[in-house]
Amino acid sequence: MEQTVPELLRQGLIITALGLGLVFAALGLLWGLMALLTRIFVEPPTASEAAAEAMPTAAEPAGAETAAAAALTAERARVAAIVAGALMANAIALPVEVPTGPMFEHGRTAPIWVTANRARVLRSWQPLRVSETRQPSSSD
Repeated sequence: MEQTVPELLRQGLIITALGLGLVFAALGLLWGLMALLTRIFVEPPTASEAAAEAMPTAAEPAGAETAAAAALTAERARVAAIVAGALMANAIALPVEVPTGPMFEHGRTAPIWVTANRARVLRSWQPLRVSETRQPSSSD
């Protein structure tokens, strides 16, 4: 039984719609499952989160030093030290000359004889072209 083009297109669209529907239904199911698990397994707030919630507001006196403010200051000092270390690690001077050519042995440039030997030993995987197989005649 031969099927016409419109029938085949209709079947293809139905299969596509079913496939897309199943994919998005599975994604929705996973999203719902993750949302449910995050509501069930809620972690208790950590000390830094509790300290951040206990920070003095503008209504409280500005000179009042609390344990939460001290903890926040210590955390800011740790973050500043990490950022300073990262900036110092990225401040390494770059070489004046950018090496060209193949690299080997921890970034050194390969000598020309290495490059030439690699080119000679590693033959092309492609078959020879007609112009490469033709021998020059004495009349050329």
